[in-house]
Amino acid sequence: MNTCKLINKPLFLSSLILILFLSGCETLPELRKPEGADTTSGQVRDLEEQGRYSDAADLLLQQAEQFQGTERSDRQLYAIELLIRADRLVQAEQWMQTLHTQVVDPIRKTRLLQLQSRIYLQNNQPDQVLATLPIDTTLPAAIQATTHELRAQAHGLSGNKLELARELIQRDFLLNDPQSIQLNREQIWDNLRQLSPLFLAQMTLEPAPDIMSGWMALVKISKTSYQSTEDFDHEVRNWKMSYPRHPASEQILDRLIAHYRSVKIPEKFALLLPLSGKLAQPAAAIRDGFLAAHFNDPNNRPRTNIKTYDTSRSDISIQQLYLQAVAEGAEFVIGPLDKQKVNELASMSLSVPILTLNVIEQAPANFTNFYQFGLNPEDEARQIAERASLEGMTRAISITPKGDWGTRLAEVFNKRFQELGGVVLEQAQYDFRSNDYSAPIKKILNIDESERRFQSLRYSVSSELKFVPRRRQDVDFIFMAAFPRQARLINPQLRFHHAGDIPVYTTSSAYNGQESVQKNKDLNGIFICDSDWILAPDNDSNPLRKKLDELWPKRMQRYPRLFALGIDAYSLPGQLNWLQNNSAESFEGVTGRLNLNDRNQVQRTLKWGQFRKGILSPIADTTRQ
Repeated sequence: MNTCKLINKPLFLSSLILILFLSGCETLPELRKPEGADTTSGQVRDLEEQGRYSDAADLLLQQAEQFQGTERSDRQLYAIELLIRADRLVQAEQWMQTLHTQVVDPIRKTRLLQLQSRIYLQNNQPDQVLATLPIDTTLPAAIQATTHELRAQAHGLSGNKLELARELIQRDFLLNDPQSIQLNREQIWDNLRQLSPLFLAQMTLEPAPDIMSGWMALVKISKTSYQSTEDFDHEVRNWKMSYPRHPASEQILDRLIAHYRSVKIPEKFALLLPLSGKLAQPAAAIRDGFLAAHFNDPNNRPRTNIKTYDTSRSDISIQQLYLQAVAEGAEFVIGPLDKQKVNELASMSLSVPILTLNVIEQAPANFTNFYQFGLNPEDEARQIAERASLEGMTRAISITPKGDWGTRLAEVFNKRFQELGGVVLEQAQYDFRSNDYSAPIKKILNIDESERRFQSLRYSVSSELKFVPRRRQDVDFIFMAAFPRQARLINPQLRFHHAGDIPVYTTSSAYNGQESVQKNKDLNGIFICDSDWILAPDNDSNPLRKKLDELWPKRMQRYPRLFALGIDAYSLPGQLNWLQNNSAESFEGVTGRLNLNDRNQVQRTLKWGQFRKGILSPIADTTRQ
C-alpha cells in the first residue's frame, strides 16, 4: 500500500549522508557437498575468511566444473558474488551472461538479478537496480529481504530517503533474527529523521495504525514537540494509543524519550561577545538570535539569567572574563567570537562548560568542558567533495581566492575528494580585488595551453590561421570558493570561456542571503550548500525566522546566518551531553543538522540549492528530480 502521499515535488530531502548495507549482504546458502565427493569447499571458505575473494572465486569456479545442473549453478552464483567483492566486475558480468541462459528456476534467476544489481550499485546506477529487480512475493523470505535491501540502497543513491524507508519497512516483515531486525529499524529511523521539517509539512499520512504513518508521526514528534515538555508528553501518549505494537515502540521510542529527558538547558548563561569594534554588529546579531530563541522557548523559565560580557575591552583578558563570569554564577559560557581569543581559552582548565563561536585548528590539550561551534567553511568544502563523489564525479578543477581562507578551503576540498577516489586535475587562485578572472579561468580550463600552441603554430607557418580556443574536456565539475561579488563575476566568465556546461559547486559564502533576481541571475546554475534557514526562509515550519524578519528586516537581510548561529548557540548546550555520549546521533538546528566529533567540535551537515532565474531554490540530495 502507498502509505504516504506527496503534496509537492521535487522531494526536498536533507543531505548528504548515504547509508549502504553492502557489508551485511546475504550470501548464497551453504554449498551442498555431494555424497562421496572430496570437494574443496572448505578451502573456499578459508580463502573467503582471509579476505582473498579473488582466489576463492577462481577456486570455486574450478570446483563447479565437477558438477552439473543446480549444483554447478549454485557454485557459479557464489563465485560471481566473490568476484564482485573482489571488484572483478568485468569477469562477474561475463559469468552472469553465461548463467542467464542456463538458470531457469525463479529463485536462482532472482539471485542472478540481485548480483547484477550489486554491480549497478557499485557503478552508481540506482535506476537500473529499480528497473532490473522486481519484488516477487512468491519467493522465500530471505530472498525477498535481500531484494528490498538492494532496492533500498538504490533509493539511497538517488537521495530518496522516503522510498528507502519504505523498502526497509517491507524488509522488516521478512526478517527473523532479532539483531538484524533491530539494525533494520535503526536504519529506517536514521533515514526518516533526516527528512526536513519542510518536507514533513508537505506530507499527509494514511490513517493509523498504518506502519509507515507511525514512523512518520514519530519523526514529526521528534522535530516539532522537542522543546515543550507538555507537548512532547502529550504527543507521545497519543502516538502510543494510535500505534500499538508499532516496530518503533520499543528501542526507538525509548531512545527518543531518553534523549528528551537528557535535554537540560542551563538557567544562567554568560555571553562573551564584542560590544564594540569591527565585530560589534555581527556579535549583536548572534546575541539577538540567542535571545530570540530563549524567548521563543516553550520551556522558558523565569529564573533564566543571561548576562553579556564585552570581549572588546582592552583592560581585561578573555581568560579573566571567563573567570569573572563563572564567579558571578554562570553555568554555561557562550563565546568568544574572535579566533585568537578562542585559542587563548583553549589553554585553560575550565570549571564550567564553554561553547565557543569559532573553530580553531589546534586541538586543546584538554577537551573537558571545551566545545567549539561556528559557521565553519571547511565543513562545506568537505560536503561539496562528498556530494560530487556521490554523484559519480571523479575529476575536478578548483578556483579559489589568494590568501589563507582560499588556500585552506582548497586544501580541505582536495584532501576529502582524493580520499573518496577523486582527482583534482588543476587548481588556480585569483585576486579577489580584481574584476577580470580570465587568467585563472584559462589556467584551470587549459585554454592558456591552447593559446600557446596556436602561437607556436602561427610562427611556424606563413599563411593566416583562424583560431578558436578549446577548453579541456575531461572535467566533471568545478569547485569554487568565492564571496558574492566574485561569484557573480566568475560564473559569467566561465560561460564566456565555454565552460557553461560544467557544474559549479560552491560554499555558502557565495550568497549573502539577499533575494535579488537582478543581482543573482549571474549565479544561475551554481550549486550551493546551506541550511533551510537560507534555502527556504519563507516556509511555514520556520515561524521564528518570520518573526525576526518582521522585527529586524535590515539586520536579518545583512546577517541571517549569524542570527541562526545565535539560535543554535542557545539550543546546543542542552544537547551536548546527549551528542557526546551518542556519537551516531545528531540535532536538527537552524544552521544545519548538527553532530559532535571526537574533538568536541560541532559539525554541520547542510542541504543543497541551485540558482535558477536569479532565485536560490532547494533541491534534493542529488540532482535527479
